[in-house]
Amino acid sequence: MAGNTRHKTNPIMNKNPPKLDLNLILLRILVTLAAIFVIIFTYNTAFKFRMPEKSALNKSPQPAPPVIDYKLAPKYYGKFAVVEGVVVGTYKTNKACFLNFHPDYKRYFTAVIFASSFSKFASSPDVYYKNKKVRVKGTIKEYRGKPEIIINTPSQIEIIE
Repeated sequence: MAGNTRHKTNPIMNKNPPKLDLNLILLRILVTLAAIFVIIFTYNTAFKFRMPEKSALNKSPQPAPPVIDYKLAPKYYGKFAVVEGVVVGTYKTNKACFLNFHPDYKRYFTAVIFASSFSKFASSPDVYYKNKKVRVKGTIKEYRGKPEIIINTPSQIEIIE
């Protein structure tokens, strides 16, 4: 082994340490930050994580909606209200159930339950609510010149007498 002139150098004792490539270091930092951004963005998008707005945290409770007689419903178009009256007539088809609050159903308030919501009710709404005084909660809309509320769940209608 006397003829072997190769010597292993100790990296700690090396007088010329490797030069740091600043461009490579900056590139690695940038890639890491980009990966973190992608993870956060994906999480927020996938789980719809949003912090509540400050204004939402400081809101006072909303006042109760007004309870109005069915005859006043046209004055509340586009507003959430509770309409009170007696269901004097009903009509049910395969598509909807109509709870009419006046014999002249073409001009006065009607509560409408579409067939997609029938299964949510314990019994047939046209029979159950007929001749009962009820309160119907919802947004009052105009349909063919008369007011109506679409009932999607039983919690929107209650018998009061």
